Amino acid sequence: MKKLLTFFPIHYQHWLTLIIIAIFAIVSRVLGSQFIGTMEFIHAQVDAGQYWRLLTHALWHTNTNHLLLNLAGLALLWALHGEHYRAWNIAGLLIFCCVMSALGVWYLSPHIDYYVGLSAALHGLFAFGAVRDVQHKRFSGWLLLGGLAIKLYLEQHQTTDTTAALINATVAYDAHIYGAIAGVCYAVGYWLFSFFQQTSPDTVKSPRT
Repeated sequence: MKKLLTFFPIHYQHWLTLIIIAIFAIVSRVLGSQFIGTMEFIHAQVDAGQYWRLLTHALWHTNTNHLLLNLAGLALLWALHGEHYRAWNIAGLLIFCCVMSALGVWYLSPHIDYYVGLSAALHGLFAFGAVRDVQHKRFSGWLLLGGLAIKLYLEQHQTTDTTAALINATVAYDAHIYGAIAGVCYAVGYWLFSFFQQTSPDTVKSPRT
């Protein structure tokens, strides 16, 4: 059992944020009838100044299938890239991807009137992990980015949508693109911040004389 666990990122830093997000999503689903009216991304409501919906939409799911699909996605991404996760960093990433994907829908996809769920943020989390793999010189990172690009392309050109029937809602596939782009930007920004932090005069030791 111990050998099996060594293959997974089991340090609390790798999973703590994901567990908290999952709990909030489950609680939102259970208590949704009381709060749903103020959580969803509804274009007209955001236009009216209810900007918190750019974030809270991610915690609401249309039905149990929708919630379980996204929770399964969180678990799979943890298993795939959890070693890159740090509690506060991933919290910032998920918030960034939720807000940026919603802003993308708001500004660039006005035909999408209604939008909820974690799926856009999950695409950002996937993109972040793939870029971090590339930065660590893992060829698998390029394969994952290529696979993600193909998936996003096919979603835009598919003729049948089984996912929509499963979650009882039209899937906002444009949001997946915006979330993935946000994840790439966050990963690049994270790498640049780490690079400049390591090379700043305060962190580089002066040579001994």
